[in-house]
Amino acid sequence: MRQQQDVLAYARQQADELEKDMAWQQTQHGRGYWQASDKSTAPKIAARAVAALEFFRQYAGEDSFWTQRAIAVYQNKGDNQSAESGARAVGDLLRAWADQVEAGVVEIAGSRAWAEIGIVSTDVMSQVRRLLEDRGAHPAAAIVLCGAALEIALRALIQARNLTLPERPSLNALTGVLRHAGLLTVQDVKDLEQCAGLRNSAAHGDFDSLSHERAGLMEQQTNILLRRLADLHN
Repeated sequence: MRQQQDVLAYARQQADELEKDMAWQQTQHGRGYWQASDKSTAPKIAARAVAALEFFRQYAGEDSFWTQRAIAVYQNKGDNQSAESGARAVGDLLRAWADQVEAGVVEIAGSRAWAEIGIVSTDVMSQVRRLLEDRGAHPAAAIVLCGAALEIALRALIQARNLTLPERPSLNALTGVLRHAGLLTVQDVKDLEQCAGLRNSAAHGDFDSLSHERAGLMEQQTNILLRRLADLHN
């Protein structure tokens, strides 16, 4: 996940971009509206506004007040003034949202779920490493723990992307949700299914097929997949 300061800096940068290429037009009654300083820049302003709305959806949450309000002010053209006025109003909302996140009033959508990846990658996988270094520990223990780490990470990604968790959130079921959403590649799915199969063997007591070497390979594959899933949170 991006660091919070990076997200907030980007939000404020987008707000600045939404003020470019437009000029204030005064009306007869003392009011006015923003208009593209040149007709050729109008599509650019619209594109910036769409990017800002997508930012809200991803980082404030699709159903949050902030996102819904941003959509409303843009669609209403900043209180029915102009598309450029609507875009500028979205920029004002971006700054206000960033200020509230910085003050701890609201949080970045999915931030708690994203944090779980870090915990899994450090704490849980450290336990796996200790189990593998203990030659008296059965390899099944490390394998099962690797499977649990992947399940936590997959669940976190699903929640962060506002996807629906399956009724039975097994490793394969969680993988299926993310594949259906287009977030995982065919190779990702194959790697996760391979880990799920080994984890199931360990969980169901099929110890004859397990070894410290296979557990070590499971650890390596799990670390690779955790890094891959962490990248998808960015």
